Amino acid sequence: MLLTTSRKPSRRTRSLAKALARFMNWTYINRGKKSMDDLFEMCDDKLAILKEVKGNPAFLEVYDKNRNLLLRIRFSVSNVEKVKMDDSPVVFIGKAPFDPLILNALPQDKAGLKLARKLNTPKRVYVRRKNGWIELEFYFKDVMVFKMRIRGDKIGG
Repeated sequence: MLLTTSRKPSRRTRSLAKALARFMNWTYINRGKKSMDDLFEMCDDKLAILKEVKGNPAFLEVYDKNRNLLLRIRFSVSNVEKVKMDDSPVVFIGKAPFDPLILNALPQDKAGLKLARKLNTPKRVYVRRKNGWIELEFYFKDVMVFKMRIRGDKIGG
């Protein structure tokens, strides 16, 4: 999957984009003056775009190769920790409000969870629900890389 940002992203948005790409084993590219046509030509299967509101990362949109919107999440994010990560697979722990396969993570079916236990993958996304919010905590080994807070009604496709 290819991840990029809006045309002139803030430092905070670029920092999150790079961390998210490293965590999810995606390819990050600097958007620059590339058009949407250019971006879709560059991607193999899916394109993720990180958009911002008032200089803060706020939306993640995932498109397939045919430009169909697969997922749109409106979120707020905590500070991003700089952590060296490997390219191990990502597993979601807890019931995710969307299919983790959209983000190229291991599926949440029996086979995917069994594979995650067998591999003992260090990249885990813990899904928690609190007062109408969904929190996604991205951990590498025992270090929280960042946390996304999503309103339950801010997830769509």
